[in-house]
Parts: sequence; C-alpha cells; structure tokens
Amino acid sequence: MNYKRISIYLLIPSLIFVLYVIFLQSDVFTQQDLQHAVTQSRRTAIVNAVERASPAVVNISAIRSVTQRSLFDEWRLRIYSWEVPPAPKRKLREVGSGVIISKEGYILTNHHVIEQADEIRVAIADGREFGARIIGYDFLSDLALLKVDTKEDLPHIQWSDSDNLLVGEWALAIGNPFGLSLGNAQPTVTVGIISATKRSLTVEPRYYEALIQTDASVNPGNSGGALVNVNGELIGINTVIRSTSGGSQGVGFAIPANKARRVIDRIIEHGTVVPPYLGAEIQSVDEEMAEKLFGKEESQMSTFSRGVLVSEIEKKSPFAESGIKRGDIIWSISGDRVKDANDFKAIMRMLPINQPIECEYIRRGKKRQTILRFKQLEWEYTPLRWGLTLKQPNKQMASKNKRRGVVISDIDRDSGLSGSLTKGDVIFQIDNIPIHTLEIFKLVDEQIYSPSIITLYYERNGKEGEITVTFNRNYRQR
Repeated sequence: MNYKRISIYLLIPSLIFVLYVIFLQSDVFTQQDLQHAVTQSRRTAIVNAVERASPAVVNISAIRSVTQRSLFDEWRLRIYSWEVPPAPKRKLREVGSGVIISKEGYILTNHHVIEQADEIRVAIADGREFGARIIGYDFLSDLALLKVDTKEDLPHIQWSDSDNLLVGEWALAIGNPFGLSLGNAQPTVTVGIISATKRSLTVEPRYYEALIQTDASVNPGNSGGALVNVNGELIGINTVIRSTSGGSQGVGFAIPANKARRVIDRIIEHGTVVPPYLGAEIQSVDEEMAEKLFGKEESQMSTFSRGVLVSEIEKKSPFAESGIKRGDIIWSISGDRVKDANDFKAIMRMLPINQPIECEYIRRGKKRQTILRFKQLEWEYTPLRWGLTLKQPNKQMASKNKRRGVVISDIDRDSGLSGSLTKGDVIFQIDNIPIHTLEIFKLVDEQIYSPSIITLYYERNGKEGEITVTFNRNYRQR
C-alpha cells in the first residue's frame, strides 16, 4: 500500500483551503485599501479647510422693537396728542453671520448686521445658543465686536495675513444665515477664487476701501461671515455683494482680515475708531482743478489725474512739520495710492500715532517724499460757526449714556444754541442721520449748506430732546 500517495491526496484539500483563505483575505485587503483611497481622494484641501473654519462661524439674530401706529393714530397724534395711547410694539428679527475670533467668546461681524438691535442672540454650529453684548463698533468700516459671556471654551478661527493674497487662489465663503431654523446651526459653504484685491466701493452711506473681491457666492444673511483660504484661516469678513437682483452673481466683497484686526484693536482700546489729528483740509483733484493747476497738457498725464489737494494747513500740524504746504497734492500714504478725498480719509483714519509714515506728494509738477508722524488722536473738534466744542467719548463715558454720539464739552455764551443746549449734552442724530462718532459729525457738517434748517437730537441726563437749527449764510442760530 502506497502511503505516500495517500498522504498527498489528503494534503491537497488542505492546501486548497489555505489558498482560498489567503485569496479571501487578499480580496478583503484590496477592498479596504480601495475604500481608504476613495475616502482620501474625497478629503480635499477644501474639505479640510471647511472642517477647521466652520465651527467658528455663527448665526447672529439681531432683535429690535418697532413701533406701530395706524394712519388714524397718526392723525389723532397731530390733532389730539394727549388722547393717543402708547403705540404698540412688535419685534423684528434680522439674521446675519459672525466669526468667533477667540476662545473667550469675542465675535466679529458687520455693524449693519446688529445695527439698532435691542437684543442679540448667537447660535454656534454645535447647537449651543447664547446672548451677546456689543463691545464696540466702527460704523464707517462696517465692523462690530460682540462678546458672549460663557465659561465654556468656544471654537475660534485662526487668522491669516490678508496682505499676501494671490489673485486666483482658492477662497471659501462660510456663512450661517439659517441658525437653528432648519434643524441645526451648521454653516453654509461656497467656493471660489480671489478675483481681485484693493477694490473700492461706495454703498451709501459707507465708503469701503481695499476690499477683497471673490466669486464665491455671498448671499444675503452671509454678511459678517468668514472668507477663508485653503488652510481654513480667516482672510476677510464677507460684507457686500454687487448684484442687480439682490442675490449672488459672483461678485462678492470682503473686508481684509488685517484691516479688521486693526479696527478690533481700536475698538478694544477706545470703543470705536478715533482717527489721528491731521491739522489739514483736503479736496479731491478733478480734471478741471488739475487743468487750472498744471495746464491742459500736463493735467492729462496719469501723475496728475488723481490725488488730493491740501487746501488748508495749520502751522504746527503733522503735515506742516513734515514740509508739506498748502497747494501740494498728496499722491500716496504709507504705500497706498490716494485716488480721491474718500480714499484719503479711509486710509488716514487707520494710521497709527508716533510712528513714521511715508508720504509722496507733488509740488510744482515734481514728485517728492517726506515722513509724516501723527502725535495724537482727534478727541475734540470745534466746528465753524456752531459756537461749541464737541468731544468724542471714550469707552467709560459712552457706557454712561443710552445713546452713542458726541458730547458737548464747551458752549459759547453768545452761541445761538446756548439757550437750548448745554455742556454735557450728547448729540446723537442730525435729521435722519445717526451721529455715532465725532468723525461722522464732521462728515455730516461738511454737507450742511446755507441756507438750510436741520433737526438736532440730543440726550441730557438720560432723557431725549430735539431742537431746530437754522443755517443762514455765515452764522448758525436757533
């Protein structure tokens, strides 16, 4: 009997079984590797960026009370004011987005998102909801800083250097317009590229300068949200869309992150942005002015086509001490080209004090360079022919008043307003324009021409009042 042959026959099924098991295992390994490869291919840089940034993008609900009166009540108010009952109020809720910038709960958003809000609610991506308070805001740059008071650490975004952006690089717009209304507070994401940088845009009543343009869709409700790079870092705050329909058409604009950081620093220190004291007045150089100054042929050169003319200058002002004279044309400040008066004001208001600042200007057709150094911020201002001096309140002063505005620090006895206004009054509105800061008062004052009549609103000891002011040629009186 051949035992060797029998043993071989017995081993064959075992070998087949072993080979089958090896085949099955190798097939499993192949499927796992394939699944892993597919998963990795889906996890792109954009997906990773969204995972890093989106937890810090929040929904903001700004709630304000609105008074309602019928036409009949308005008629009765004018004729029998003593018979009209208090007007009923209803709450309006407007939504926008914001970005958590620190684990302590500081949130950056657009000012227009929270403007006139009586109450602010914030919903973060994990479903938690908090009340928020306003730390401060800057109306002109359209930025506001909020604070959520909680002992819990909150997810926050990382900053990027927005001065190093490349036109054409990826950009992600992350907003949170829905909050918890759709069942969860997860942000929404759109993807595009950086279309351009340093764009200027006027959207009344604001002038935006040095904006980032992107074709990532930015829809209503995404204002205040984050524009991030492929690393999930903040490069801008989504703010404005350019659209004929009101929806996104691939032209969105964001405030650069570096500018936002400078505004935040000023808000934390002063409660708002207080510009440096200039001691000079300027005006835009248009074609007609350039032709008068330089002649027809030279005025058509690009060198003279834009800039601002120094029309008035104080003797000991920073401009005078730098060698600039009345009639010079400011060409660039701190490396930024100055196109017109709006551009000049937007650049100047964010410049630091006690630091050297490069300035290029034109005198008699030749370009020159100098160094500006601003010594102080403009806390006080004496408007011409008003007969009073106004002060920008600091954070402590502002917190004592119901309204944000400018404080009368002195008033002349022979002023036409001395019988109606007094030292310490807070001017918070002129006609229908809120006076958030001294800077805005100056801008409004520049647009008041004689003869005209305005209504001035003020706060005194917590109570509000109003007076009518008549402007008549060279003086202003009640």
